[in-house]
Amino acid sequence: MAWDVQDLAQVTHLLIHQLSEAVKASPRYKQNHFQFEVSGLMPAVSRNDGHNVLSLYLLHVGRDPHWRNTPVSGQRGRPNTIQPLSLSLSYLLTSFSEKNWAMEQYLMSVALAYFHANPIYISSSAEFTVTVEADSIEEMSRLWQAITVPIRLSTMFRVAVVFLTPELPLPTQMRTPVEVQLSVAPDLNAADPVPEPAPRLFEVAVQVAYRVSPNAKDPLQITPVLSQPGAAAGESLRLRGSGLDGTDAAAVYLSSTLAGSEWPITTWRVLGTSASGTAGDADELVLAFPSVYGALPAFNTALTATPPPGNYFIKVGSATPAFRSNPLPIAIAPQVNGIGAAQPVLTTTALPPFIYSFSASGLIAGEVSIFIDSTALTIAATLAPGVATVDIATGAIQFELPATGFTSGTYVPVRVIVNGIEAPPGWWVKVP
Repeated sequence: MAWDVQDLAQVTHLLIHQLSEAVKASPRYKQNHFQFEVSGLMPAVSRNDGHNVLSLYLLHVGRDPHWRNTPVSGQRGRPNTIQPLSLSLSYLLTSFSEKNWAMEQYLMSVALAYFHANPIYISSSAEFTVTVEADSIEEMSRLWQAITVPIRLSTMFRVAVVFLTPELPLPTQMRTPVEVQLSVAPDLNAADPVPEPAPRLFEVAVQVAYRVSPNAKDPLQITPVLSQPGAAAGESLRLRGSGLDGTDAAAVYLSSTLAGSEWPITTWRVLGTSASGTAGDADELVLAFPSVYGALPAFNTALTATPPPGNYFIKVGSATPAFRSNPLPIAIAPQVNGIGAAQPVLTTTALPPFIYSFSASGLIAGEVSIFIDSTALTIAATLAPGVATVDIATGAIQFELPATGFTSGTYVPVRVIVNGIEAPPGWWVKVP
């Protein structure tokens, strides 16, 4: 088994821990809990840290010749970015005890006995061997002369084979997304404790396009929605249920209250030949909202325009015999006009005061709110910093950014909320 590491200190920490546990398990320590330390510092430094010190210092790192051109797994060689670097680690083990030669030799004895009894280390993530290097006294003397500190009781250990994992290349840069499509719906697999007669409605699904900030680096940087998203004029709505292909589900109704009067919207139903919403589909029904908004007519009058924004209820049923399914709440939203997929940034006047202009549909007098990010603008008849003007008849909206609260050069979203329902995300503005 190969052990891939990204830091050789992992091996040193493991060996220091093992030696510390070996000393604590020795007979002399159990009789007299003397102070000691197992250090990874070089001998000249670790001597100043305590009276009884075992120094396990990584002295040299070399290539392991047997694994140099051999893949860790498989039968074929692999690129350098995949094949780990095989290494042989040389550790200098030094025992030092101030004014106690017996303790110095005892600590070295414990270390030698432990590595002799445990020459192979194996765990779920590691496997390597620890062996004493057969260095002569002449070789050790030359080593201590290079360290330039007084020679002490020491020996060399070889730890092999350790595999150093290469750094992976950075991921390829991807184009920043322009839009993110998100659909949210309840869990259809949830248990139903109370059976009801068919047809039944289970869920409403609305597709909302979230526009990404023009300078976004992360595709998850999308425009949050302040309120419940709804279906706008010209969009589609999907209803999931059961028994939607029967005569008792031939008609579709919209109401403003749970048990109030209603308006037929059966003509909004989309019937195809193969996709969801076909005449014979018992599980799904598709409604296409008219492309224009209109005032609500008298009750029981078929709707030919999308109603003003607000909260409504939708049902399926039949006129004869009179039947209605369970109601599902839906939200009808206003709509920001004139925005293209490649042009999400709203332009402004060339000179101060910077005035932004756009239009929206489905506006209701006294029920319109304009937000810049999460900051609400004041609706008034005259423009000023932090003030917006709204023409209900034409749908024209103008505004000036607040004087403070936004950083120059950043992008902030423009939000339109009518009767508590927010329009699908639209324009962004760049703060001058």
